[in-house]
Amino acid sequence: MASMAQTPGSDLIEQTAKRLQEPAWLTDLRRQALARHAELPWPHPSDDIWRRTDVSLLDPAKGFAPAAASLQQAIQLTEAQAAAFTQPLGGETLIVRANGSWLAEERPRGLTITELARAADAVRPILEADGLTPAEQKLASLNDAFHHDDVLVDVPGGWQADQPVRLVHLWSVAAQQALYPLTVVRVGAGSRLTLIDEYASLGPADAAHLINARIELVLEPSATVHYVRLQRWGAAAREFLLQRATLGRGATLTMANIMLGAALSKAHLVTRFAEPDASSQLYGFVFGHGQQHVDQHTLQDHQAPHTTSDLHFRAALQDSSRMVYTGLIRIAKEAKQTNAYQANHNLLLSRTAKAETIPMLEILADDVQCKHGASIGPIDDEQAFYLMSRGLPREQAERLIVMGFVEPMIQQVPFEPLQERLRQEIEGSLRQA
Repeated sequence: MASMAQTPGSDLIEQTAKRLQEPAWLTDLRRQALARHAELPWPHPSDDIWRRTDVSLLDPAKGFAPAAASLQQAIQLTEAQAAAFTQPLGGETLIVRANGSWLAEERPRGLTITELARAADAVRPILEADGLTPAEQKLASLNDAFHHDDVLVDVPGGWQADQPVRLVHLWSVAAQQALYPLTVVRVGAGSRLTLIDEYASLGPADAAHLINARIELVLEPSATVHYVRLQRWGAAAREFLLQRATLGRGATLTMANIMLGAALSKAHLVTRFAEPDASSQLYGFVFGHGQQHVDQHTLQDHQAPHTTSDLHFRAALQDSSRMVYTGLIRIAKEAKQTNAYQANHNLLLSRTAKAETIPMLEILADDVQCKHGASIGPIDDEQAFYLMSRGLPREQAERLIVMGFVEPMIQQVPFEPLQERLRQEIEGSLRQA
């Protein structure tokens, strides 16, 4: 409560709402979220999902000011950054948003990608949806109150496209800034969408900044979505992410989350099977380096019968980086004949890297299948010896093993030019290490 007095409050809400020209009900939601945040305690250290991360580092009251003013400034890009983020990689529809403005606005016919305030009424139920734990609400309510760079991707029913859509969000940041991005993706019944959603902050390497982000994916009946979130926050960033996907009857989701940046990341990734016959393939990859601390919690929330989820998360950790993974499969009483799987594998590339994995099951229904698996360990000496016996130096042999460990996750990016860029980034970091 004491720290909340320092947190930007009602004045900031009014200024943001006026600048975005949003409807009155959305501004009311902001006020309610701010009041809710003030009432809730911070997550308690006894909570197994939260106790391995110092959540006080995610409190904007600890000296972080909203970056709303900077959103009016032109973004500064080096030649390399301009080539990486504002030029098509080959064949995709590229849409770039920088500091709250559109740099590239190509749109496939029939697909709406716009500022949320222009079409907020159409997605009001999504924005008002709750279902979070009080601990999650404590942090998520900050985004509900102060979100300022909001994007809506709205796909009409029956829409299809052969090429992927690549949506790039860029921010130029200074020290002690706080960002509150909000992205809503609604995919109409029977539609098919491939969306690559990239996030990056640009600025001095030592500029500590805070990101409190929310992503909502809603798949209506029989929709098919391949969604990739690629995160390249700056080296001194601290991130909290709430990402939720809600699947309607017969919907199919393939989702990959790839995390390459930030000094601290606490992500809650929720997949909710709201209606029967929905299915998902869920993937995640973390490449840890330096002193990075990554804490990822996944929830496969089966609320309806005849639903299927298959989750595979991997981490390759070098230097003194740390990975914490907690994964919960929840099967509601009504969710009979559900099939759920969860796997988490961690490869330690140094003696000072650490990983923890905590699988959890909450099963209230009969006639279900649930399995989980996990592993933590260094590079296999026998594999390295086999490659070295074929003439490869140890360093090259180990690099090949790491890239083989990473490759199944890279393959989940449905766009070959971006796959190749990711391979180059990761292999380059391995060479430096």
